[in-house]
Order: sequence, then structure tokens, then C-alpha cells
Amino acid sequence: MSGEEEILDLIYGAALDPSLWTRVMERVADQVGGGGATLARLSVVDGSGEALLARSDPETLRTYAEHFERRNVLTVVEDPTAYRQGRTAGVATEEAALSRAAFERSEFYNDFLKPQDIDSALWIRLELAEREVCTITVGRPERRGRFETSDMAAAVRLRPHLVRAYKMGRNLAGRLGLAHDLTQAVEGSLHAILILDASGRVVHANRRAASLLGEDRGLGLAAGRLFASNPQANATLQKLIASGLAAGGDRAGGAMGVPSPTRRLPLALRTSPIPGRDMPIFGAPGGLLVSVADLDRQLRSPADELRLLFGLTAAEARLADAVFEGLSLPEAADRFGLSLHTVRFQIARVFEKSGVARQTDLVKLMMRLAG
Repeated sequence: MSGEEEILDLIYGAALDPSLWTRVMERVADQVGGGGATLARLSVVDGSGEALLARSDPETLRTYAEHFERRNVLTVVEDPTAYRQGRTAGVATEEAALSRAAFERSEFYNDFLKPQDIDSALWIRLELAEREVCTITVGRPERRGRFETSDMAAAVRLRPHLVRAYKMGRNLAGRLGLAHDLTQAVEGSLHAILILDASGRVVHANRRAASLLGEDRGLGLAAGRLFASNPQANATLQKLIASGLAAGGDRAGGAMGVPSPTRRLPLALRTSPIPGRDMPIFGAPGGLLVSVADLDRQLRSPADELRLLFGLTAAEARLADAVFEGLSLPEAADRFGLSLHTVRFQIARVFEKSGVARQTDLVKLMMRLAG
């Protein structure tokens, strides 16, 4: 593999593995005759942002954030709109931002760059947003002289690949981040959640699902597939799964009760198709989401959510909680040591704030909040 092929392979590898960007910056710095390098996404308004360093002291990030953000004459501009419209060069040196004389007079140059042995800077712009700019900036010590035409040309050749890898990485990070967030949400669900692939195999089960499948509650796994221990229920379950994974546009969700040998009430099972992607080559078939609710499990009262949503007082939320438990108003008055008149006044306020007219409506509302 040639030197150029090697660096391109490294650049595109960084799109999948962000930890490679440090090595990418080192190779880019070598290609343009520089020393240390920084990959930074900074505000052109106040210089704040985030950065990744190569061949530089990490302490400089703290120094920059504490004092030099707004003094960054290479990034901070008076008119961001004009800057964005006028900035056409993807590769430039400090002289594209201000004259060399003004640069050398600046505090940023004298007190921040020079102590790092940086006399000049070459940047490769990766992205220019409305008020932010993302660049790889390569520093060069005074003993090596200024960046030359050949150095700029090398940066220009690398820039399209760096831009593509950066954008690919950002897009992938967003999708993986969303997938991570969704996984966390599934883990936090009050219900048992299972995800089946296109072949019907369980590829993910949250903690509640793992607990449910590990006990004798009417559902289990065999060879990675979900089944119900009751034969009739299992026949219905397999039809639901097949319907949810059917080819073409005939996929449909459904619901059923699964008898449980250890529970008074059946498990409430629902299925919902997960759309696939039909893009050629990179397409992926859809799957199926299975949600199981244990109807015997006592629901957590959503009194706190009710209080926050409708501005209930602590006493009103406490009464709503008692109603949710099934207490009558006289029973609630007795529990809290209040007169029936006071309790009736409080429940009337709860009705008024939550927009319901009866205790049964309040319980229904709280059931919906409880999931």
C-alpha cells in the first residue's frame, strides 16, 4: 500500500472509528510539514466549542477555555453572516483571517500560540455552519518557516477526503446515538420489551423481559424464538408473529392474552411491526416489537406526574394517589385525619385542575399516565 493509499485508508477508517482522528491529524500534519494539530468545532461568535488534539499538551484546552476563547483572532469575527458568505477557501493560513502584522500583535499569538512553539497556522475547513466552523488546524514552529505553496497543495488534495470522512462520521454518530438512546428507553420501560428480527428470532430483550422469560409465567424462549407454554395461546402467538413479519405490505400488529400458571390474570401481549429499509444492497428487512404487560403487577401511582402536569398541591396529589389505590373519599379522610368536607374540597380542586368530572375519569387518566 502506497503512502497516499495508507493515509486515505486511515481517513475513511476514522469515519467508523473516531479514535483514529488523532492519527489522521498526525499524518495530515506530516503531509503539510507541520507539528501539532487540532480538530475543533468552534463558534465564530465567541470562540467556544470542542476540540481534539494531536501532538499537543491537553492542558492547552483548559487554558483556551478559561481565557483565550474570545481572543481567538483566527476564529472569532464581528459579523458571522458576512464571514460565512465570504469564506470560500477550504484551505488557508492565518493571513486569510488578518494581516501578519496584526496577527503578531494579538494576545492570542503572543500568549497562547507562541508558548506552544506555533508561529503560523494552516487550516483545512471541514464544515461551515451558520455560527460554527469545524477545521483541522496544523501549527508550524518558527524554525520551519511559513507554510509554502506545496504544503497548501497537499492540504487541498486531502481536504475532499477529510470532509467526506468527517460528515460520514457525524451522520453515523447521530444514528448510533439515537440507537443507544432508544435502547436505553427500552431498558427503562415498565413493560417487558422484546425485539424480533425478520426470521422471528429474539435479538434483544430488556431487563423486564429477561426476568419474565426466566420465570414460569407462560412465556419462554426455545432456540431463540418466543413461545407460550399454553398450546392454544402459543398457536395464537405464532400467528401474531407471522402476521407482524409477513412479506410485502401485509404486516400487522395485534394483541392477545397469555395465560400464566403463576398469575391470576393473563399477560397482556402486543406486537408491532418495525419497518425495514428497502434500499438496494444496504437495505434491511423489518422486525417485530413485542410488548408484554403483567396485569397482576401493581401499577406505580403517577401522582407525581399528575402534580407536575396540572399544578396539584402536595395534599391534592396525595388524595389522587389514594383514589388511584381504590379508596373512597370517607376512607381517604380517615387515612389522612381530615374531615370529609376538606377531602371533598380537595377532590373538587383535583377535578378542576385535571379537567375531569368524576373519580372514575381521574383513575382512567392516571392509568394512562402510568402506562
